Amino acid sequence: MNRVTGFFLRVKHWQLFLLIFGVYCIGQFVAMKSMVTAEPAARAGGFGIPFWVLMMIFGFSFLAWFWAMGSFLSSILRPELRLKLGFFRFALLYPIFYAFFFFKFVLSTRPVPVFVIVPLHLFAMFCFFYIVYFDSKSLVLAEKREPLSFSDYAGPFFLLWFFPIGVWIIQPKINRLYAGNRNPGDSPSKT
Repeated sequence: MNRVTGFFLRVKHWQLFLLIFGVYCIGQFVAMKSMVTAEPAARAGGFGIPFWVLMMIFGFSFLAWFWAMGSFLSSILRPELRLKLGFFRFALLYPIFYAFFFFKFVLSTRPVPVFVIVPLHLFAMFCFFYIVYFDSKSLVLAEKREPLSFSDYAGPFFLLWFFPIGVWIIQPKINRLYAGNRNPGDSPSKT
């Protein structure tokens, strides 16, 4: 595991909350301030460099947490229970490319037609739901070590979906699993 992955697997729930949700909230305050003080023509997308830097930190941190969680959980599962990583990796990268596309073309003076942007946006939403599905199912598989139905991992699914609440419950589980399984391939310890 690299340092970024290790950081997101070891960090405490309150630190993760402050990093991701705190940076997001500060970015929103910066955006509101720039909207109040900016000229009307600049309000559409001209929030300034501090806003975009904060949103990049937020986006990277949020997706890196999901990446670290999914990669780690997949590595500690028995091969017959392991979910395939291929689409999971793609689903993590697609929103990044979509965000650049969205802000480059949609907020320009010549916006992209709706029939182009709506399918791209819906696919980005699908990718996010897949990431949440992958991580929530992998988490419960790592804990129970047996095949599951949706009802078994519905709780973690919705906790990850509603991140600001779920991080307080999900991250301590990740911390325990990581502490008990430092070497990929080890069997998970009971938590």
